[in-house]
Parts: sequence; structure tokens; C-alpha cells
Amino acid sequence: MRTLAIIGGGYSGTMTAVNLARFSDSPMRIYIINANRPFGRGTAYSTSRTEHLLNVAARNMSAFPDHPDHFFEWLRSRSDFDTFDDKELQEMFVPRRIYGDYIRGIAANFLSPVMPGAEVHLIVIDDVAVDVTKLEGGNAAIKLQSGKTIEADSVLLATGHQPPAGFRSKSPISHDSRYCSDPWENWLDRLPAPGGTVVLLGTGLTMVDSVVTLSELDWKGKIIAISRNGMLPRSHFRGIHYPDYIPENVSELNLSQLVNLVKSHCEKLKQISQNSAIAIDKLRPYTQQLWKNLTLEEKKEFLKKHASNWNVTRHRIAPAIHERVTDQLDDGQLEIIRGNIEYLVPQEQGIEVHYTGSGGTEGVIQGDLVVNCTGPQLRYSTCDVPLTQNLLKRGLVQPDELDMGVTVDDDFRIMEPDGKASKILYAIGPLLRGSLWESIAVPELRGQAMRVAQVMLEQEPVETEEQYVLEYFI
Repeated sequence: MRTLAIIGGGYSGTMTAVNLARFSDSPMRIYIINANRPFGRGTAYSTSRTEHLLNVAARNMSAFPDHPDHFFEWLRSRSDFDTFDDKELQEMFVPRRIYGDYIRGIAANFLSPVMPGAEVHLIVIDDVAVDVTKLEGGNAAIKLQSGKTIEADSVLLATGHQPPAGFRSKSPISHDSRYCSDPWENWLDRLPAPGGTVVLLGTGLTMVDSVVTLSELDWKGKIIAISRNGMLPRSHFRGIHYPDYIPENVSELNLSQLVNLVKSHCEKLKQISQNSAIAIDKLRPYTQQLWKNLTLEEKKEFLKKHASNWNVTRHRIAPAIHERVTDQLDDGQLEIIRGNIEYLVPQEQGIEVHYTGSGGTEGVIQGDLVVNCTGPQLRYSTCDVPLTQNLLKRGLVQPDELDMGVTVDDDFRIMEPDGKASKILYAIGPLLRGSLWESIAVPELRGQAMRVAQVMLEQEPVETEEQYVLEYFI
């Protein structure tokens, strides 16, 4: 029986296993190595808090590229949504925990069949993969943290985001109860008393989750969020149909020409009192190819000059969530500081965050609790995860040209340092961010999960016309 192993049991790993079960025409064993988060939910959908909503409307959240209404139809089967008509439900930003139920339900349906003699056997292993080695027979051995080893014919890396990077500290801080290095730990148990101060390092989506939860708990205290750009994610909005302005020769345009093209349409939209983010959304079907066409220097320039604006514009949040955050800004409970975090200093009464503001001015803020909400570390080669470092040492992977993830070919086969495509290792998801740029949202991940499954099964990929429905209300 053929054996395939998937390292990572979040969205990407689970949906790849589901697609392997969907398309397999012969007996097969699938190992999913999963730890820290519940199988099928990963970090994004393991939250149990109702106030944590999807960042995309229900109509765009199908897990299957060949069945674009699947999530909406699944929601229709639940009695708790009976009072909403179809249009309301399609536009709803559903709690993320419910989306986790959806993925787990899909997995149960495809990977736990009730009929005897099932062709696909799923084995979920609650452990951490720490190393992969090639065996003489052409397959792979995966070493687990527990000391056990499993063998597989092919291995998919679906490990998701790298953990957040740490911060310099004047004294040891890793075991300080007033500092939380992982925002998905239960740091709420450590909340200071009313009147205290919580400092959130970062102003992106994770910070928004933290602020909204503090609001939901009606915690009375000061919240300070700090980041290099000081920018908050923007809200989804009601927009208009806008013509596709991407020219046929778009692959020939350099970064400067692309920026000027987008800016011109942003201005046109402003002139008709429409949100300029519509112009960014129109790039969605072309983003990965546009990124591939840029030179290395152009990619670096984009990351330096444009990535922050891109991220807050492209990865928007539900209007209700945006309203809660802006309300906290308006009433003064939440304060945003723009500054580069330099180091942390634990003190008797709290933890000091030292930063450099605009113009090189130095500043200090103090928190009774400091939470690292900076998001995943982007330098792949410096990530201290044992699996990452062992794969690099063995020469089984090579960082992409921006060192944001691994290099793969068009079939998601990992490229080894000698320039050859691996015969046993594949990768999808955020590990491809440096290669594809857009590789973290469901519309991209569902396509990757389906295609890599077909490649691993040595089947011709089934072409689907992915529906890039604009994420604002039409």
C-alpha cells in the first residue's frame, strides 16, 4: 500500500489529505503529523471565541475550488443560520470556530468513511516532526520528537506560518509571566487588574483579535499597540463593479509601471467617490504571476516600499470588527504607536518596550502584560524550528531568493540546492510566500491543496476556473 505523509494538520494539510482521498483510485495510507493545535483547525480556526470572525465573506470560503458554493451550502444545513436569507448568509463574516467545524466535518466525511474496506486509511499522529531523511529505497523517514520514526513514499510540508520572531531583552524574558511570546497561548489568565496596561507588539490581524477579545471581556484598562508602520488592517466595504484594467502585456511590465498603473486606477476610483482598494482587488487573479515576473531587486523594493500598504488593503477585516477597534481608538482605550521596537526590559513593576520613533526619536512604554502579535517570522533560514534547521542542514530544501520560505517548482516539488526537484518532498501554503507572494488565504490554499494532491497521486491536475469574487459587497 502506498504511504504518504503530511507534516501539518491545519487547513492546508487537512485539505490535501481530503483531496488525496477524493482522487485516489488505489489503496493508500496517509499519515498526518499534527501538534499544538486541534487536527483540521490549525492556528487560524482553533479559536473558541465567537468574536473572532473570518476575514472573508462566506461566499468566498469554500474549501473546494471545484465546488465554489460548498461552504455556503454547508452553512445552509445548520439551524443557527435559518433566520438569514441567502444573500445575507453569503455576505456574512462567520466566526472562525465555525469554519473550523466545517473543515473538521469535511475531514470526517472523506477520511473516516463508514463503509468497510475503505481504500484510504488516515492515521493522525499527535507529535512534532523534527527531521526527514532519505532512505536507500527512495522513500523518506520522518523522525518525531517522541523518538519514533515513520516511513513514507512522499512527504508534504504543510507546516503553515513560522513562529513569531523574538525580541532582544536586557535580561531573560522567556519565562516571565508578564510576557507572552505566542498570542495563541492562554494569556487572558494573566490579564492585569482593571486600570493596568496591555502592550501589543504589532498592529496587524493578530493584534486586532487581541483588542476585540479585550473588548468582549469588557476589560477596563489601557491598550497600546506598536509597530513599525503603525497601520491597522482596513475594513471590507460596499463597492461597485469595476472593469478589468489589467493589460494583455501585463507580464512585460516592471514594478514601476505596475505601481503607476494601479495608482492611476486608485485615483480614478477616488474621483468617483469609491474605495481605491477596488483597484488592488482587481489584481487578485494575476498576483502570483505578476510576482514571479518581477526581478529580485524589484521584489525587494516592493517589500520595502509597498508591502505594508498592500497587506492592510488586501487582507481586510469584517466591518463589525473594524468598528469595534476604531471605537476603542476613539474612546482612548486603544493607542497606536508608530515605532521600531528595539528591545524589552523587565522591571519590577512591568516590562518596558524601548522603541525608535519617526525622526530617530527614542521612546519607552511600559506594560503590565506584553503580547507578541508581530506575526510569523519571515526569514526562513534563521527560524529555530528543529525541522526547518535539519532540512536545511541535510540539503533537502533551499530557501527562496528572498529567504521567506522554500523554493518549489510548478508542481510544488521542493527544489534541492543542486537545482533538481525532489522526488519525495513537496510544500504548500505560507512556505511559498517568497515564491508566490499570495499564499496564505483560502482562495489560494484550496487550489494548492487540490493540485498537490493530484501531483502526489501522479494524476494530471484537473483545471478549474477559480472564482475570484471580489471581497467587498456588490
